Parts: sequence; structure tokens; C-alpha cells
Amino acid sequence: MSASQPPSYNQPTKDQARRLSLTHAVQLVTSRRDAAAIVPSDHPERVREALLNSEIEGDQLAGEACEDEDLISWRTFRASAIGTRKPDEITIAYLAGPEPQNDLGVLLELGVRPENIWAFEVEEKVASQGLAILRELKARGVKFIPASIEDYFIGTPRRFDIVYFDACGPFPSRSSNTARVLATMFRHCALAPLGVLVSNFARPDVSAAEDLDRYSFLVAAYLYPKSFLESEEGGSVEGAQAHSYLFNLSREAVEEWGDDEPPEDFIDEVRANFDRYYGLFITRSLMDLATIIAPMARLLSSDLWKVAFNDDLKAAIARGKRLVVFNEEALGSNNNDEFDDPDVAVDETDDEMDVADKIWDAGGDLDEEAMSEHVDCDGDAIGESERFSLLWTLAACGFYPVDSNFGPPPAGADKLIKDWHRALVGKLPIPHIKDLKDLMAVYYAWREDHILWSEAMQRISQFPYRARMPFLCDVPTSEIGFYPTFAQLAYPTHPNVRETRRFRYVAETKVTPMFVDVIAFDECRYVHDWISALHLTPEDWTDLSAQLSFRFALDGIAKDKRWLGEDFLYGCHAVGESADFPASDLKLREDLSSGSTS
Repeated sequence: MSASQPPSYNQPTKDQARRLSLTHAVQLVTSRRDAAAIVPSDHPERVREALLNSEIEGDQLAGEACEDEDLISWRTFRASAIGTRKPDEITIAYLAGPEPQNDLGVLLELGVRPENIWAFEVEEKVASQGLAILRELKARGVKFIPASIEDYFIGTPRRFDIVYFDACGPFPSRSSNTARVLATMFRHCALAPLGVLVSNFARPDVSAAEDLDRYSFLVAAYLYPKSFLESEEGGSVEGAQAHSYLFNLSREAVEEWGDDEPPEDFIDEVRANFDRYYGLFITRSLMDLATIIAPMARLLSSDLWKVAFNDDLKAAIARGKRLVVFNEEALGSNNNDEFDDPDVAVDETDDEMDVADKIWDAGGDLDEEAMSEHVDCDGDAIGESERFSLLWTLAACGFYPVDSNFGPPPAGADKLIKDWHRALVGKLPIPHIKDLKDLMAVYYAWREDHILWSEAMQRISQFPYRARMPFLCDVPTSEIGFYPTFAQLAYPTHPNVRETRRFRYVAETKVTPMFVDVIAFDECRYVHDWISALHLTPEDWTDLSAQLSFRFALDGIAKDKRWLGEDFLYGCHAVGESADFPASDLKLREDLSSGSTS
């Protein structure tokens, strides 16, 4: 094929999506790099100012306790972590296909150097076509790699400022490993610490009723436990449960309603508005991959996790699985009277943190076995699904032994569900962990049950949050300790919600809708590394000014993820949401096919 011939993939609408996406991505890592970072450089200072101007005396005292020296130090630390980039300094990876000049031309126009561009194509015949075009173009310096981009992520230490993954198939898809490739990318840190993922997925073929049923079930199971979803007009609204939707009603459950009309099943809602929910499913899946799933897979790929958690993974898996089954015998019981410590007076209204505070103040150590009896959490993923959303989804998909709260998946959905389940851990197996269901059982068990924490983490658990941390917008709890410590070891990367842009289009001569997501991901090391590693974290927190500087910065992450869910950093706000401190919201997905652009 001659380079001068009109390329078959260069349809005007697709070209518009390409230019909008790559332009936004390049700007985010160069001229708008500071905006791409999750926490603005002045955020802690503005939080302190808001507290100083508060009418609440405790807020004022906290503002006064945060010193200029620490805020200046944090801002300097942030600036060094984020750095600067020019277009000719950034690196980009993309899928070449048979016509690599289409994406390459846009990137070169945007100022990216050809030496910093990697193009991948694994199919031999397609790679030959792409190579022929690049030879004719004399594109010196371009790295054309006739291999899988996924294998490159695994086999090299290269980190890219932008990864443009223009998939041919839907999310997920076994034929093109669409979900798995990005799971591998996140797991092996192939994105730079502040980088952008541009993904482009096709809508699955749901023309047949049974295929629509299968995909609608998976999408509904994923989104149902989320506390907030996207409205048709844009912006976040309360999730399916708040709107009285039920999920996967069995025939028996429907019959129990008798002559009354049962609430609508959320699967039916997804089926009726499939494109909207499928697009949201892609976005939220990518964000969960980056913040929870991939960092867990990476952490458990070595023995590093033993620094923070005890080495009995079987106990953690079993604990996680119990979160999706109610312990009927324990329901309604109060075990405070079983907590036997003669030096600590435990009231029947005390919860776990009250007990911890009292023991700390008494100069004692927690008896973890007694504490495990003190608070029963079995079944929490059913009653508080928004805090255990991925665990709930896996239970709804049939991966755990569950009770009557979950009906069986629809007939014929097994293959799709198993392909999705298999894809999300990436290409390589995880030592000591069989699959995603065990991985997520461990994560939520670790988060929920401090008895599974190492000795160093126990000191973080036992820190008297309510006595030694000023009460701000949210009551301080061990949530402030768990995820930042987890992040120091596991390296999650946070999606910048406010800067995310998404598109939908149907290219000329095509009938399949495509869904583009442009998401900046920020490891936020300038927040997570502001405190010492876990063995010294409690000592850092006794320095009130340093503690508050950290909490003010952490508030920036909490604000950006506010509507994404409660699976981590729940209740970590230092100031309330307001016009000065808005929670970030996803912009509505733009339909380029209808001529809507920005």
C-alpha cells in the first residue's frame, strides 16, 4: 500500500475523535500538567484558610496548628514530584494497525518527537503493512515493535507519558484481550507517575437478545453497588439502590410481591439504556483497575505485602468471603460485654474505635483476638455494598458461596463473566493467589479486619484517632492510615476525574459505536509519601502540623474521588464540599456522531 493512498481507517469522525483525544492527552502531560495532578498546589493552604475562617472553634484551632513551614515544604515536595514536560520530551505508545501514519501524523503535529513514539503491532500480516508505510514515510526514530504491547509492558521498565490503546473489540473481549492488556499496563506501572491513558473500545454486538442479556447482567452487576452513577444530563446522582432498583430478581422473589408490582430490576434499566451504562462501565472499570485491582496484584506478586499484613493469606481470603454472607447467629448481638480488660471500662454503646481510644489512653495494648470478637462484620458487603463494591459484584456474578441475597447469573453468561474475571488481574499469575475473587477477598479483608495487619500496621490501627487528631469535616478513623500506607507499597494511580474527557462516535461506513476515554492518572506520591513509611507513621502524626498538612492534601484526593465510591479513603475530608471545594464530577460523554463537540 502506498503512503499516498487514502487510508481506510481515516474516516472524518474517527479522525476528529483521534485529534480531540490526543490533543487533550498531550496538553495534560505538558502545558496543563499542573491541572492533571489530582491535588492542586494551593489546596492545603486553602483548606487551612477555610478552617481559620470557620465559625467552629475546633476548625479554627486546627487551622492555627498547621504551620507555614510545613505547607511550603509540601508545595515544594509536590512540585518536584510532578515536574515539567514539553511535547518534545514526552513518550507515547500506541497500537499501529495497518496504517500507523494516522496516529503518528497527529502526534508529530502536536510536537512529539518521533524518537519518543513506540508503535506496536502483533499480527504479522498487519505489521508488514505498517512497516511498509513507515519505510515510505522515512519516519526516522519511530520505534515500530512487531510484538504485543502487553508483552512490552511486562518485559521492559519503560514508562510512557501517554498510552493510546485503540482496541478493535469491546471491553472485555477474549479475542483481543482488551481488558487484560490495560490490567497488565496498570499492574506493571507502564504509565508514568503522571500519565494519560487514551482508550477506545467498541460496543459489543448486542443485536441478539441473549447477547444483550449477558452484557447487561455484567454491566448492571458492576454498577449496582456503586453509591453514585452518572445521570443522563451529566453529573452524579445517587446509585441504583437509592432509586429503589433491585438486582437480578429470581422468580421466587417476584412471586413474593403477589399482586403488587415489584420494583424494577436494574438489569432491565441497563438493557433499555445500554450504551449509556456500557460507557460508564468502561470508565469506572478503568478507575477501579488503577486504584484497587492492579496495585493489589502488583503488591501480592512479591513478598512485600508481608511488611504491612500478616502472612496468612488463606485467613484473609476466608475473611473476605464472609463479608458477602450474613452470620445469622450474630445478627443483633452485642459483644461488648465479652471484652474483658479490667483496666478498660467499655460501655455497651462503644464501637471498635472507642475501645481502641480507651486502651491507648490507658497505656495498654489491644488484644486482637478479643477485638475480633468485639465487632462482628460478617455480611457487611451486603448491607454496605458501596464500601465493598467489587466484592459485591463478584458475589453477584457467582464467584463466592452466597446466601439468598444473590440470584444466579443468567444462563449463557458464564463465558463472558469468566473472561472478564480472568482478564482483570493481567497476563501473569499472582503467587499465592488463584484469581481475582481471591485477590479482592484479601483487599477488603485487609481493609476491614485489623487483626490481619502486621505489628507495624497495628500501631497505625491503635493510634488514638479521635483523641490525637482534630475533628474536621469527617471524624478521623483508621481509613486515614490504611490506604495511604497501602499506597506506599502498592503504588496505585488515581484517575483525575475533573479532567477526564469521553467521547462516543460511529465512524463513516461503520455501524458499531466506539467509546473513547481520556483519563489522566496520578500516583499522588506527593501525598502518600509526605508521611514516613508505616513503622514511623504514628510518630509523624504526633507532629500536629505535619499531620494536618498531610490530611489537608489527602482531602484533595478525597474530593476528586467523592462520587466514585467508598472502597477506599471513605470519610477523609478535611473540609466540606462547597463552591470553594467542589467534588469532581465526570463530564458527560460527548457524541461526536451527532456533531456535538467541545
